[in-house]
Amino acid sequence: MIEAQSWTADVLFTLRETFGTRLQYFGLQGSYRRGEANEASDIDLVVLLDEVSLDDLDAYRAIVRAMPEGDKACGFICGLEEFAAWPPHELFSFRMDTADLFNRLDDFLPPISREDIRLGAKISAATLLHPLTHSYLYAADEARPRILKEACKYAFFLLLICEYLDSGRYCENKQELLARLDSPQRDILLAGMDFSAWRETHEDRETFGMLLDWCRGILLQV
Repeated sequence: MIEAQSWTADVLFTLRETFGTRLQYFGLQGSYRRGEANEASDIDLVVLLDEVSLDDLDAYRAIVRAMPEGDKACGFICGLEEFAAWPPHELFSFRMDTADLFNRLDDFLPPISREDIRLGAKISAATLLHPLTHSYLYAADEARPRILKEACKYAFFLLLICEYLDSGRYCENKQELLARLDSPQRDILLAGMDFSAWRETHEDRETFGMLLDWCRGILLQV
């Protein structure tokens, strides 16, 4: 497992050497930002350049692949113009899950309203509801655990948004969020935190029902 502070500092140094003043922003997202990373965790980076060509993508890929455990690098790279035109409903979670390591992301974000946040929550709920319904109907039985595990992982980010809309607080990590939730939201988060343990006491059909009902509620109430 990497040491995130020194690893990202090395990447930033090489990015600045390679792109110079074209590098506008560098940040860290995901489990390493939240202090929840383990040996299997991806390293989620955010990079903004003045513009992005295929040659730039090749150069960036070479930089991260040359790093220790660089095969785990993932995340977001974008040019300034397309980032400024990005749909605002997708950017609230993006902003809240990003730690600034070079420059301030806020300086590049378009305005984000509460209605944008609400729309993002509804779209995320719909994005989850459809594949869950489709999988329940058509997926092979042996595929259901993997589908549910991924759905619970995705649900964490929607839970963060819903908690913010309810309370005005965006939680820094899963443990902080867990302490603020009641069932069924708490159960969904627990399932995502350790799905193998969850399945020891819960049938897959029950988990499908819990997730589907929750998504329907968001679509109707948010």
